Amino acid sequence: MTNEKALKALRQIKTYCSASQLDELEYAISVLEKLEKDGVKNPLETDFTKLN
Repeated sequence: MTNEKALKALRQIKTYCSASQLDELEYAISVLEKLEKDGVKNPLETDFTKLN
C-alpha cells in the first residue's frame, strides 16, 4: 500500500462519509498528504525517532 493509493481511497470514501465524520477524514487525508510531500513513502515502516 502506498500513500497515493490510500489517499485515493480516502477521497473516494469522503463522498459517502457522514457529515459528522468529515473533519476526521479530512485530518487523515491532510496527514497522509503531508507525509507524502515530506518524502515519507511508507509511514508504517518509517522510524520517526530519527527524523528532526
